[in-house]
Amino acid sequence: MKKDKENEVAPTYGALDDAPINKTHLRITALSAAGTMLDGYDISIISVALILLYTIPVFGLNNPATKALIAASTVIGMFFGAIIFGYLTDLKGRKLMYVWDMVIFIVMTILISISFNFESLFIFRFILGVAIGADYAISSTIIAEISPVKTRGKLLVTNVLAWFIGAAVAAFVGYSLLPLGTDAWRYMFLAGLIPAVIVLVLRKDVPESARWLAKSGQTDNARKVEMEITGKSDVLSETTSDVRTSFSKLFSRKYIKSTLFIGIFWFSFDVAFYGIGIFSPTILTILGLSSNLAVLGSAIFDLFAVIGGVLAMVLIDRLGRKTITMIGFSGMAISLSVLAVITHFVSRAGLAATVAPMVFVMFLMFEVTQAIGPGSTDFVYPLELFPTSERATAVGFGTSVSRVGAILGITTFPFIVASYGISTSLLFFMGFAVIGVLSTLFLGTETKGKTLEEITGESPAQNLPIKKGTESETVFEDGA
Repeated sequence: MKKDKENEVAPTYGALDDAPINKTHLRITALSAAGTMLDGYDISIISVALILLYTIPVFGLNNPATKALIAASTVIGMFFGAIIFGYLTDLKGRKLMYVWDMVIFIVMTILISISFNFESLFIFRFILGVAIGADYAISSTIIAEISPVKTRGKLLVTNVLAWFIGAAVAAFVGYSLLPLGTDAWRYMFLAGLIPAVIVLVLRKDVPESARWLAKSGQTDNARKVEMEITGKSDVLSETTSDVRTSFSKLFSRKYIKSTLFIGIFWFSFDVAFYGIGIFSPTILTILGLSSNLAVLGSAIFDLFAVIGGVLAMVLIDRLGRKTITMIGFSGMAISLSVLAVITHFVSRAGLAATVAPMVFVMFLMFEVTQAIGPGSTDFVYPLELFPTSERATAVGFGTSVSRVGAILGITTFPFIVASYGISTSLLFFMGFAVIGVLSTLFLGTETKGKTLEEITGESPAQNLPIKKGTESETVFEDGA
């Protein structure tokens, strides 16, 4: 009788799940987070560069359509990069893609800095987005699959926190380079080149995922990786060798709820986050600040997002994923609704000076709460809700759906502002924060304190951890 692949036993990974945090965990997390930080930098630096690019006739950014396309070019590339490379990462392994996406990143960074017209800038930033989308799926998957259960949330949020740090660095670098004149935008992009080269060199030594190796039948190599990371290993001989990756599995009865949740909650978040984040300097200039002060204000907002990310690290393994996601979406909805009311009266009665403190506080609330909630858990939930053979594919799918949301947020902002005003645009984004609250309430599940195999419902085999220093000596049972 043919064995049912869906019901095959999956190995447990006690050596990885129960290990204390060590230098190898921190090194792999740091190298993944470094790539994410560069992603945050390059996605965010465009918000500052646009202020200069608007003034250069050769780029033709003199209408809402061209402004929106350049602002969204990287995000459009991410749509394709995440879903394509996410699938390839499940098919071919984590490490191969982990190195090559950084190579593409470096080459495109150089080409962007020497762009000479609208078309070249759009194409180079589009391809850069392909690499960034790939890195979203790859780097976070590696962290999830090597992390101990008790600290998996913290390590994954560290990866997200690096994005916020990169965004904050982008704002301050952009502000400091503005005095260099109209070509300063070129130096803004080049600033990320040296750290990218360092990350590429160091990533070559990161091991393949033990979970992926075991799923592909490479049990000896999987044990070696476990030994390298934790100093001990599991007997993985009962592992299934079925590594077939199927995009359609995401929509099977077993995973459809998780797929819907990831798609709706991440899409809703990115509509609001990118619509506000990319254009925060523009919003501040509309409210009466000079370009320099608007960029500085945006940099301060990004710093508070870092604070929110730190709070997420503290809270995620205590309060759980669902709770902090609800807190985050609620804070976003409240802050955007208040900002919509304030900006309505600013535009009608010229009250900018008197309401400036409240505008500032609401922007800070938006940044802190989004980072505590969906801005952190969007890098956690997709990794925990799907099995090893579909994990990177699921992250790629979620990222691609979220990019549609990001593109919607970025491209609609200039048109809504031009047609209906800043207040209406803020209400538009607030509506998506409310959708995020509802999707989390009704579709979200709690994954705190569970192994990846427990969450995904894979039936665990009773693997026995091998004592430190050998793969053939005395074997002891869990709890011994």
